[in-house]
Amino acid sequence: MHKKIFLFLLSFLCLGSITAQTFNLKGNMSPDPVFRGKKSPDSLKILAVLVEFQDEKPEDPATVGNGKFGSLYSKEYGNTILDPLPHNVSYFSLHMKFLQNYFRSVSDGKFGISYTILPNTITASKRMRDYSPAVNSTDMTSLASLAKEVWPLAKSQNPGVDFSQYDAFIIFHAGVGRDVTMPGSLGNERDLPSVYLSDNMLRNTIGGDLSALPLNREGKYNTMIIPETENREVEDITGAKQLLQISINGLIVSSIGSHLGLPDLFDTNTGLSAIGRFGLMDGQAIFTYSGLFPPEPSPWEKMRLGWAAPVEANLNGGTLSLTALRAAVSGDTTLLKVPINSTEYYLVENRSRDARKNGAVVTYVVGQDTLTKVFDKDTTGFSYDNADSIKGVVINVDEYDWAVPGNGIVIWHIDEKIINEKIVSNTINTDKFHRGVDVEEADGIQDIGEKFTTVFGDQVVGEGTEFDFWYKSNSAPLYKNRFSFDSQPPARTNTGANSLVTMADFSNISNKMTFNLSYGDTVIKPLAYSKLPIGGKVSTLNTSGTGFFYALEGATLLQMGTSGVITDSVPSFSTFKPAVLNVKSMDYVAGAVGNVLKVYMNSGTSKATSEQALTENITAGPVIVTSAAGQNLVAVGTEKGSVVFYALGTLASPALSLVRDDTPALTRLAVLSLVSDGTNYSAFYKMSDASYGLTDPGLNIYSFTAPALKTALTRDKNGNYVTVVLTADNEISVVSKGEFLKRVNLTKAGDSAVTSFALGDLKQNGENYIIVSGKRLEALSLTGAEADNFPFEDPQGLGFSGCPVVFYNNEIGATEVVAVTRDGRIFAVNGTTGKAVKGFPVSSGETVAASPVLFNAGRASLALVTAGNTFFTYYIASQEGDIYWASENGSPAGASFIPQAKYTNVQTAFMPKERAYNWPNPVYGTETNIRYFVSEDSKVDIRIFDLAGDLVAHLTDNARGGLDNETVWNVSDVQSGVYFARIEATGNSGKTENNTIKIAVIK
Repeated sequence: MHKKIFLFLLSFLCLGSITAQTFNLKGNMSPDPVFRGKKSPDSLKILAVLVEFQDEKPEDPATVGNGKFGSLYSKEYGNTILDPLPHNVSYFSLHMKFLQNYFRSVSDGKFGISYTILPNTITASKRMRDYSPAVNSTDMTSLASLAKEVWPLAKSQNPGVDFSQYDAFIIFHAGVGRDVTMPGSLGNERDLPSVYLSDNMLRNTIGGDLSALPLNREGKYNTMIIPETENREVEDITGAKQLLQISINGLIVSSIGSHLGLPDLFDTNTGLSAIGRFGLMDGQAIFTYSGLFPPEPSPWEKMRLGWAAPVEANLNGGTLSLTALRAAVSGDTTLLKVPINSTEYYLVENRSRDARKNGAVVTYVVGQDTLTKVFDKDTTGFSYDNADSIKGVVINVDEYDWAVPGNGIVIWHIDEKIINEKIVSNTINTDKFHRGVDVEEADGIQDIGEKFTTVFGDQVVGEGTEFDFWYKSNSAPLYKNRFSFDSQPPARTNTGANSLVTMADFSNISNKMTFNLSYGDTVIKPLAYSKLPIGGKVSTLNTSGTGFFYALEGATLLQMGTSGVITDSVPSFSTFKPAVLNVKSMDYVAGAVGNVLKVYMNSGTSKATSEQALTENITAGPVIVTSAAGQNLVAVGTEKGSVVFYALGTLASPALSLVRDDTPALTRLAVLSLVSDGTNYSAFYKMSDASYGLTDPGLNIYSFTAPALKTALTRDKNGNYVTVVLTADNEISVVSKGEFLKRVNLTKAGDSAVTSFALGDLKQNGENYIIVSGKRLEALSLTGAEADNFPFEDPQGLGFSGCPVVFYNNEIGATEVVAVTRDGRIFAVNGTTGKAVKGFPVSSGETVAASPVLFNAGRASLALVTAGNTFFTYYIASQEGDIYWASENGSPAGASFIPQAKYTNVQTAFMPKERAYNWPNPVYGTETNIRYFVSEDSKVDIRIFDLAGDLVAHLTDNARGGLDNETVWNVSDVQSGVYFARIEATGNSGKTENNTIKIAVIK
């Protein structure tokens, strides 16, 4: 007994388990850009050739063998080992038999293989080492040259073979593969790596004349390089040689997987595992059970090959049942797809090692005998890291999933965006934190692919364990039988956003398992998602708020229901964002093309479109407003400077209620934007001298040097009209009563790509704020001062795009700003605290094509369309909210107007101390903003002193009453140190007050 233990330990220390090996797989280094998977039975025809090399030096430790078949061993091992000699056509035929059986089984009969192995053994002109690429090199020129040399010889020696009738070509070569390295090994650096040379790889590597290579029946080149075996002799600590036994079955299967279009799912930069033994295309799976048989492909691999179609979960969730594939009968669900967003989803399966409850039935061939061996459980000599109790060549296993590391529910996280971006470079799983195909490891520790050192000093690579499966009795310390936003692992997107998915209450391991699926919570919940069946791109989105959505695909108006199903379309409807108004259960949608104003009317049961041709081309609008007299009007601006209003629906002759003479000193040309509250309007014009002008409701005229990207209208605390303009020179201008209240250049804040803004009652302090989404989320007062606790930074630094939307959340008693990052993450930011609302961000999965739309549907809700034309709607609060800014142009009607803000949080003090401070503080840059609040219009005097009491700066400013104001102090010429700023305000009433703040400057 003691002797047996000693021998076991000796073997373990010297040879290590299979997980102690280092896999150096090259796989499919240059996948073809077009997927060529085969899906019909007996559809893949393989032609193989045997290749030897010129004699190697026997004493050369850099290669195994002398370049000839059967020259690997220093002694005779007989047929009691895996893959025994002789390695001839019959031997390789047995491996091809395994290949046939594997794919027939895992495809459920959807895919078959036939093969031919040429009888002639080709001898290459050089030694094996001369065809071997340098270690860690990605240059496969030497291997490609072997293929270029071998195939013409094969053709000439087999003139009766029509190579063009085959799909895939294999070179079985003498020697072992440079795919497995033992701990401490210095050998096999000049053996050949096993690799799939795709058409893309061969064309890019060889170049020039490829006529020597055979074309397959699809007109493509390809060659697989596979060794005669992965068996090799290694020395133990006594110097004695022992045989490490590894079959080539898994290697052949994965090579065919590469040919069919499967990318490698291990980390192709390091060779380390990424999905472990849960799928096919990973080294840990390829070489499991000593390489005898890999597990079945992962569900994503099967889907890509056309062998699996998941049942898609709906947003209602509920208790769901999953049956192990090899125990399923008709009607059972074996694979579930749980959508996350437009590019990410979970695949959920019930994986069983022995669904048929008959053990592992292994069929193998020794000599002329076909034998069967049954294993009721893993045991010494038959386990994932050692299968030397088997001999001969294995040709079949009744359930290939005996090779997975356990039983239970497996949750896969699939990110098609990563896959699509990285599949051509074969790197979809190189970032362990952002994999394209990933196993959500139930034990809460992401250790697949991680290296560990055993107590014996061996390097072990994590490949998955029984605790990575989801089941009730899982005893892993971090396991909570729940997969959600705050579990470990968390149910989050690859951008860290909330997936809104919860899976819980997994049953115990069984061929039929159950769990509960739910989406969202009492605050955030997805309502609907739909892939729009259109060929173009959606540019705008709007809603009536009564169940219909309206989008533009080019100039075509699309009408959709709440589920995103397109129910109507009107071609050539509008080149502008449509304006929408619901009146007495009738949706009116206004658009314009050229000189034609159009209104689409939809009652849900009847639909019609009316038109009105103008004498001038339309350049601004349309905007729907309700006049003081209660008349619903649609307004547009024209190329010659006219602003015209028509009765909504009938498009009768222009209404006169809002017509005015606002001709500026220079001749107006095109109206570029138009905003209105229904009583009056502001219009932004292109002028005859190539400048630009704005006239506000008071007929005040303002001059600009750049065109407006967006204009909006509101009223200040005194009821005066205030117009806000974003111009193409990246400047926000605020004008009122004939003067510029503030001009803020956004470039210095890094917001060089701002195209829009929103207005919102952010603080309920009587002031509307300008909310800008750029590199960060800015909230500016009408005097240009940054709101308390803003700006809000994107944690990933990508910034925001489109127009934010704003609403008041009645439950929490605060305004929320909803904005979308440039990669599609959706944030709701509390306007009071400036922090993300709990549960956010969520993710749409990709860039959003059109600014989102707010609406009430029993609860505050959000709709958007992604660049990939996926339509989403969400609940974003627990109850309905007061919507301040609903979409790109403010309201669905497009008027870009928000009324005077509320005075809920009234500030009665003239100059409150707590509202006086500077930011940033400390000051590391060249400027700091000195902030103060005054309750009435005031003159402000700021004197700044150093610690010695010397005056270093004197600033003056005019402050707007009832608002936060800011004065900028440029510290470029100021030394590091602590300074005191005395802020004194004198109101129009004569009231005077002062505050002193401390400012630190660090350089």
